[in-house]
This record gives sequence, structure tokens and C-alpha cells, in this order.
Amino acid sequence: MTAVQKPRISAQVALSLLEALQSIDRPGEVLDDEVLSRTMPRRLGLSTVIERQVQLYREYTRQGQKLGTDELGEFMRLVGKRPDSRKVFLVMGAHLAEAAGGVRGGFLPRRVRLALVRRSVTRGLARLFGRQVGGFLSGPFTLEVSASPLVQLDTSGDACEVVTGFCQHHLQKALGEDAEVVKGSCETRGDRSCRWTLKS
Repeated sequence: MTAVQKPRISAQVALSLLEALQSIDRPGEVLDDEVLSRTMPRRLGLSTVIERQVQLYREYTRQGQKLGTDELGEFMRLVGKRPDSRKVFLVMGAHLAEAAGGVRGGFLPRRVRLALVRRSVTRGLARLFGRQVGGFLSGPFTLEVSASPLVQLDTSGDACEVVTGFCQHHLQKALGEDAEVVKGSCETRGDRSCRWTLKS
């Protein structure tokens, strides 16, 4: 008999995914007399179903509730069917990082800021997924993740953009808006691990 895994993923993960959907599907400009249901195609992020789920997961997040991989996987697979899934996951990662807080640039030396970002990313991902998610190699910023929980939830590799967005948001707050994270390898492509580095 297979043991039932205890839910350990923060409800904030699902909430950020749904909020990313809403922000991407929301039109950039709405005229005062415009009726969205008539003037634009139906978008998932604008549906009342998603709005109800957002309210539910906000309450779950407030209560500190945890989710199982199956529950989160349903949302991930739903987003994975979209042609803009990579963008949704990238924005999701930024939402997660924003909710987690982070390191401000200030007047600290760059190496100190990078060290603080590495610690913040490590702790933040562990808190969100209920387990250690990878580790940093030597150098300014190289995150390596094996047996990624995101790859297990989405075998296309698109969901890895969550980590890209998460890391990039932290780095931009600490180093400036031009900080960019590059993913050089991925388990879904047959590589040994997924790896993100700070573009020099």
C-alpha cells in the first residue's frame, strides 16, 4: 500500500498562480461603457470561478494551510495547456517572491547582497514547498535543483519558470532592475539537474 503524503506546500503557491492568471488575463485598458463578456473572448483569469478560488486560497494562506501535490498539480496542468504558460509561471514566481519579501539593495557591497539573496531564496523556496529545493554552487549566484518538485508537477518544464521569476525578483530588488536570471539546464531535457545563474 502506498503511503499518503502529508500536505506540505504552502497555499501561497496556488494563490500566486491564480493571481498571475488574473493579472495576465486582465486587459490593459477598459473603457467605461465596455462590457468585457461581449467585447473580448472569455479568459480563464477573468472568470468568477477563478475569483472564488482566489478568495478561498487567500483565506487558506492567512490560516497557514498546506496543500498536497495533487491539488496544486491540477492547477499547474490547467495552466500548462495555455500557449503563454511560461509567462504565467514567470509572473507567478515574481508574485511568490513579492509575498516573501526580500533583500533591498541599500549600500551593502554587492557580494554581501548576493549572499543575502542566496539565503533568502533558499529559505523562501523551502518554506513554500515544505522541503529543501536545491542548493547554491560556488560563485555569485548559481542555483542547482535535482528532482525538482516543479518538474514532477509539470513534465514540460514550463513550470520551472516559477523559480526563474522567484530568483529574478529577489535579485532585481537587491541589485537593480537589470538583473537577469538565465536557466542553462533542465531535467526535462535530460540534464542531471535544473540550473539557474545570474547573467553577467
